[in-house]
Amino acid sequence: MKTHRRISFLVAAILLILAPAALAQEQPAKWSRDWAAEFRQNLQQGILQFWIDHGIDREHGGMIGWLDRQGKPIPPGTKSLVEQAQMVWTFAAAYRQFPQPAYKDAATHALKFLREKMSDARYGGFYWLADRDGRLMDVKKHLYGQSFAIAALAEYARAFNDPRARKEALALFRLIDSKGHDDVNGGYHEAFMLTWLPLPDDATLGARGRKSTDGHLHLLESFTTLYLATQDAKVRARVEELLDICLNKIVDADQGYARIYFTDDWKPADSETSSYGDDIELSWLLTEAAEALGRGDDPKVKKVSLALVDHTLRDGFDRKRGGVWKEGPAQGPARSKRLLWWVQAEATVGLLNAFQLTGKEEYRQRFEQQAGYTLDDFADRQYGEWYNTLEPDGRITGEKANESKAAYHAAQACLEVIRRLSQK
Repeated sequence: MKTHRRISFLVAAILLILAPAALAQEQPAKWSRDWAAEFRQNLQQGILQFWIDHGIDREHGGMIGWLDRQGKPIPPGTKSLVEQAQMVWTFAAAYRQFPQPAYKDAATHALKFLREKMSDARYGGFYWLADRDGRLMDVKKHLYGQSFAIAALAEYARAFNDPRARKEALALFRLIDSKGHDDVNGGYHEAFMLTWLPLPDDATLGARGRKSTDGHLHLLESFTTLYLATQDAKVRARVEELLDICLNKIVDADQGYARIYFTDDWKPADSETSSYGDDIELSWLLTEAAEALGRGDDPKVKKVSLALVDHTLRDGFDRKRGGVWKEGPAQGPARSKRLLWWVQAEATVGLLNAFQLTGKEEYRQRFEQQAGYTLDDFADRQYGEWYNTLEPDGRITGEKANESKAAYHAAQACLEVIRRLSQK
């Protein structure tokens, strides 16, 4: 009996010693500001309202393609597949978290333009570029644009339980998989002509025979969204393949950056530049894809994700005020200290994701610094939305909307912060 009581006493004592540490691990992080509330306000009042007030093209359909800082339409007024699809995704994703009728109306309005003006009924897929009226200007098929169309349709299906959008998203996936998938080396050929013949070398859309990190990270992203919307076995297989390619071909985990271009057989090509925005964006898309596949605890995913974040923090992050610069060498300080809207958005999510993966104080502090910089210095408090670019000398440059800038990155960052910090 004495031995039993002695053991019980020792166990109780050990538990008392360990309890504070265990309790500390269970405590939520103490944030300096209510980030979920602030990002929600910025999302709804600063970003989405800007597009509702200025971006919906009631006369010609879709979203107005070019807007100046104040939200006024400017030349050339063209409408790109990327921008239009991103706006469908944005308002559908916003509706899933905050089901307001205005968000559904905007998403449906933008999708109608995509279906009626930019969809190719003969050869399949979506055209690259139209004018404001919807007349075609560029009929190339590039998987970068097609990937956003898949994401838009899949997110619309998720938000509104829409079987038509779900069917269209799967059909587009199967089309680009049949036309673009590299059955020998894995991954995808990215650039095609109208009829889905390989596109000759093109400085804008990418060269034939050259694969890109940017193209494949967005395919990973869109296929993950599609898998969540459909649970389709073939889509799952491609998410698995793309995740494997990112982990083992695209990212140099030792140096902590994603090579930018590759040959067909995944040999690095012109890859001594680090795009900090792509790197930190990929860092959290890897974990998102792994979680969708039920591999949230995969140690290699965590290792590669954190390597990308650590390199960005080391060479591409402004430690004095926050903000992530545009690019630099694979090793060494940043070359271009321009600050782009989409890079700030992806850095915000990537740093929060790193903290949630590890609980490390360094990541928490850098997330708070980045979040504060984004909301206080990059969000346009006067006119709404986010600035396009801040130059090294502090000048604001670029449009609020153009063929590659929509609300997508900023809104996605807000939604991710709100979702992640609102979970109990």
